[in-house]
Amino acid sequence: MRAMNLADLFTRTCSRYASRVAVADETSSLTFGRYLMAARRMAALLFLKTRRRHVGVMLPTCKEFVITFFAALLAGKVPVPLNFLLKREELEYIIGDAGLDTVVSARFFRETLDGLVEKPIYLEDLKGRRGVPLPWRFRRREDDTACIIYTSGTTANPKGVMLTHRNFLEDLRGCVEQVHFDHNDIILGVLPLFHSFALTTTAILPFYIGAKTVYLKRFTAPAVLRMIEEHRVTALLAIASLFRVLVRTMTAEKGTYDTSSLRLCVAGGEALPTELSKQFEAAFGMRLLEGYGLTETSPVISVNSLEEYKMGTAGRPLPNVRVQITDDDGHPLPPGKEGEIWTAGPHVMKGYYNLPEMTRETITPDGWLKTGDIGKLDEGGFLSVTGRKKELIISSGENISPNEIEFVITQHPKVFEVAVVPMPDKTRGEVPRAYVALRPGESCTERDIKQFCEGRLAKYKVPKVVEFRDELPHGPTGKVLKRAL
Repeated sequence: MRAMNLADLFTRTCSRYASRVAVADETSSLTFGRYLMAARRMAALLFLKTRRRHVGVMLPTCKEFVITFFAALLAGKVPVPLNFLLKREELEYIIGDAGLDTVVSARFFRETLDGLVEKPIYLEDLKGRRGVPLPWRFRRREDDTACIIYTSGTTANPKGVMLTHRNFLEDLRGCVEQVHFDHNDIILGVLPLFHSFALTTTAILPFYIGAKTVYLKRFTAPAVLRMIEEHRVTALLAIASLFRVLVRTMTAEKGTYDTSSLRLCVAGGEALPTELSKQFEAAFGMRLLEGYGLTETSPVISVNSLEEYKMGTAGRPLPNVRVQITDDDGHPLPPGKEGEIWTAGPHVMKGYYNLPEMTRETITPDGWLKTGDIGKLDEGGFLSVTGRKKELIISSGENISPNEIEFVITQHPKVFEVAVVPMPDKTRGEVPRAYVALRPGESCTERDIKQFCEGRLAKYKVPKVVEFRDELPHGPTGKVLKRAL
């Protein structure tokens, strides 16, 4: 019988596989049975601590985050993951908007939370305290809100994305059907769990399939490769920026690490350059599968599979997901034509918390979510994401996709990473400006990069300025922070 909500899913899986190891990190491990007991004890504490519906979770990537997340659900609460890398003012806004009086965290974040939340719970203060497990579970419908994830967009303040139990369960069903995860997999979690991609695939998916998870609190390439070898990890899901670092380390230290247990690596959260796909295959002897989604879609919309794969695309939409490409008036476009990506199905969010007008602007009356991303579908149904609608550079009336320019520059043999942003221009309004980080030990000039582009891009798309940096600024999930540039 299919679980109707995440609390039931967690309870059933933990009961079914009670004696199996569910999670391991650099210090210890837990069986599924002990996972459930720990979550029920935390649920009792949360039930007594706050009468409010929402509970904040501000923890690094670790099993304690997962325990707290499911404990909140068992206690009839809605967990709100908090990005601990945000500025204090942004956290203050989220805590106020979500109405949080209780946040479960670690003492490391005490100074950050001081004065922002009325009832903080620090895990270190609970050591040695066994507590009494919550003796009952709250009934939840599948369309009730299961989680609120705050995401920064083009607006001044973060937006709270309300995802339901059905959103998560249906998105996972589509992922498992398309990519073929099962209980024999060992999944490595390296991304921060406040990120929707990480939350769905490395915190909730393991309970959907009964798989073991291995967590790494802080990403370093050697640590990731050691964990893969030590725990015989079979699946790694991360963003392109992290895979780029793994490729560099694996290539430099060839033969040092045994990664033969890996069967599945998926990149999501940002564009995957074709050149990186080729480099990964050369370094690891396997394909790097690209997927696409956003927080508002729980998050996966499409993904390549080992059986149906097309390099340079984000794969086919999940079996239970609809995708169409539309023009500026919302009319569907034929295969091969570029336009805004719209999606509909059980993965589409309930809406933005406290923002009904923005919800109506984003989701059409007949259920289509406007992603704000530009892309196209080919005759075979494979989706390519070519840019961001609101990030287009408009130069003398011509639309320029930064992604297209980045794709070309990343193919230069000396380039490690690139970001393209608009730059004001008195004549053309806007022109492309490229920020480039070179590979270690390499040297290159602005003219070299421009000449490389001139043979591969229309003249008006060639960056007017190329600026070199030792490294580009990155956000909490490893994405390049274009706003900082």
